[in-house]
Amino acid sequence: MIDIHSHILPQIDDGAQDWDESLAMIRQGIRDGIEGAICTPHVLNVLDEPFESKVLFKFQQLKELIDRHQLNFKVWLGSEIHCQAIFNSFSKLVTLNGTQKYLLMELPMAELPADAGDKLFKLNLEGITPILAHPERNSMVIQRLEVAFQFIQQGALVQLNAGSLTGDFGRTVRKTAFEMMDHDMVHVVASDCHNAGSRPMLLRKSYQTVANKWGTAKAVQLFITNPQKVVQGEKVELREPMPPSRKTPFIKRIFGSQKA
Repeated sequence: MIDIHSHILPQIDDGAQDWDESLAMIRQGIRDGIEGAICTPHVLNVLDEPFESKVLFKFQQLKELIDRHQLNFKVWLGSEIHCQAIFNSFSKLVTLNGTQKYLLMELPMAELPADAGDKLFKLNLEGITPILAHPERNSMVIQRLEVAFQFIQQGALVQLNAGSLTGDFGRTVRKTAFEMMDHDMVHVVASDCHNAGSRPMLLRKSYQTVANKWGTAKAVQLFITNPQKVVQGEKVELREPMPPSRKTPFIKRIFGSQKA
């Protein structure tokens, strides 16, 4: 398995606080069957040169630490960019593994900006496919699942958190995650790990949940095949999502201004 969403770089954001915690998370992932991870520190406001330099330096240190401890674990670099952050699409941190193909984008937890759909659409025009980080935890998506459906229709992929499938974020989030799975609205599952305790680098339990409920082939696709394609910058083959039955006029505020 490959984890495309992790916060294992220390002292960058709310993820690992020191190198010991970074190592603990990586060892945790290895024991769980994870072969590698994309480091995706938060970009909340502006992705500028000082922040990029800091992340690149920490990433090089992490690779040296992994080699020094002889850990069989691969790491790649990217970021988790807030949908309202300012960034240059050609920054080394913007796309996952620097392939200029996939960008991990975080939505606010309690709302959806009116221009969110436009921003995702514009990324697609640049040849970059946005991957929405854990939309099942967004309160508006929870209330109106068709919002996520419309994002997918506009070319976005969806990354579900492993903990959402196993109930770590509560029953409501788990219910939303299951509904998205039922409607073929999920393309990859990742840990979104922040520490070795409450937000661990673990995927196996959620892999088994998917395998038991939706079949082994689906689990392989979401935890192995599609993450590998994201890392390599290859096209993720999509099934047409099934539209949810809950329809509201709300989505017109997000998508109504977009033109093909």
